[in-house]
Amino acid sequence: MPEFLEVAHLTKAYRSGWGLHDVSFDLPSGVIAALGGPNGSGKSTLLRCLAGLAGFEGSVRIGGRAIDRDPASREKVGYLAQIVSMPDQSTVGEVIDFFAELRGADRDTIPLPEGFVRDDDDRIGILSGGQRHRVALAVALLGEPTLLLLDEPVASLDEEGRQTFWKILRTLRDERGVTSIVSSPSPSELRGVADLAMYMDDGRLVLQEDLRHDPDAAPDDPGSFAKESWA
Repeated sequence: MPEFLEVAHLTKAYRSGWGLHDVSFDLPSGVIAALGGPNGSGKSTLLRCLAGLAGFEGSVRIGGRAIDRDPASREKVGYLAQIVSMPDQSTVGEVIDFFAELRGADRDTIPLPEGFVRDDDDRIGILSGGQRHRVALAVALLGEPTLLLLDEPVASLDEEGRQTFWKILRTLRDERGVTSIVSSPSPSELRGVADLAMYMDDGRLVLQEDLRHDPDAAPDDPGSFAKESWA
């Protein structure tokens, strides 16, 4: 049986150099993968390509179906960018409803606890960075995605918000078989959450490890990756 996510020879070139160079890996259903690497290593570019939002050479298949620029190929992919932009004059409800209609999704299926996102009538312009990020997380979870691509999803959240989100991610993995790739400059924050660890450097995937066989393992353990790699 093929893996749920199959990435083969993924390459993205810029005028200034490689964004991604011959990246290949497979992931099964129902895992959380921590994606680490220094700034400029290609983490965000990889997630954008997997989401079908940037052109690339090579192939990406989800559940056997090729991902390309056709929105239909991405209907079960939830993506959260590192930098979130929303119009200040819009309300929380308008933003969520817009993306729900765009994706043909029911907003009532968003698996977030009551109060995680500000009230529908609140305008984006009055929200803090962390509150805006919560709205963006809600949008990423629309439509019951089977693959979540999250670029530093808890960077702007307080500790309570972080713990709530990690709990949601584990529940989606355990109850729905959702596969998630979560990038972070400090993957140690995914201690006890990640099943797999991947490390990028200079546009290449240089390390990949399964953490599930060691319940005490964490992405920053010296027995997993070099400690300095995940500092």
